[in-house]
Amino acid sequence: MQYIVLDLEWNQPISYHSPAYKSVGGKLLFELIQIGAVKMNERFQVVDSFSQLIQPQHYVRLHPRISRITHITQDDLADAPAFNEAVEAFAQWCGEDYALLTWGCDDISVLNQNMTFFQCETQLGKFYDAQRLFGEITGNSKERKGLKAAMEQMEIVPDEEGMPFHNAVNDAYYTALVFAKMPDPNKVLEYPLAPRKLQHLDRARRECTAILRVRSIKDALKSAAAMNPPCPICGKRMEVPEGYVLQRNEQYMALADCPQHGLAFVKLAFGKNDEGKRIMTRAASLAEEQNAAYVHTKHLQWAQKIAAQQENE
Repeated sequence: MQYIVLDLEWNQPISYHSPAYKSVGGKLLFELIQIGAVKMNERFQVVDSFSQLIQPQHYVRLHPRISRITHITQDDLADAPAFNEAVEAFAQWCGEDYALLTWGCDDISVLNQNMTFFQCETQLGKFYDAQRLFGEITGNSKERKGLKAAMEQMEIVPDEEGMPFHNAVNDAYYTALVFAKMPDPNKVLEYPLAPRKLQHLDRARRECTAILRVRSIKDALKSAAAMNPPCPICGKRMEVPEGYVLQRNEQYMALADCPQHGLAFVKLAFGKNDEGKRIMTRAASLAEEQNAAYVHTKHLQWAQKIAAQQENE
């Protein structure tokens, strides 16, 4: 039996108020745009690879965030096959007598929803969770480490220039390297995967709000509470790569990035409670296109202001 390590990339709606999302969002939260996989022999060596772009049929405009992290362009997808054709090609490449591996359940959940939505009748093999096996052998079964962290722990150095992350076939290859270094890779068969039901985002688009005690605005802006706020959808910690910019007096804003749900718009407001102690109110919600444009503009204005001050010194 061969192991096939699978990784997927998908597009998301430009706006959750868009006609496309309102039309299909309840049944298709994300639309697949790339299937990547590597095939491993009985010695856990990579012997073949598969990479197929997919032309989206509903979220046809590539989200800027997706294009930025995957380096896939709108032109790349123009001549790509539709979803069902791409899945059939993948199934033919897989052959017979194989087990499918993914890093966690996100990929299989999105794949399952796409197959249901597009009424795809192609049959694929059983899925198993390489991420869960990694957690078990490292003694952190409850902690789901990301692929980069797992590679670092296994002392695997990525080639981020030649093989950047967030390309489906590259991520599949890196997952295979981690899998091959595990003490007994075959134990992955003890961890079968089943897709989870993807939540309709409209039901969870309320703001995620918290009120926190802080010492000072300066310290608060650099704190974990500000730089790693929870995603308003899944609750996982996000990253704020560009930091915060001042919106108005004692109010700041930033864009945070959730690997699964995309950009979030984060707002911080500072004030005092009834006891006169300084507090920070943090609110996060999924970002609309205008939020991203506004924050980027503020960052640019701030950078220009700093540059002008340095020139005058």
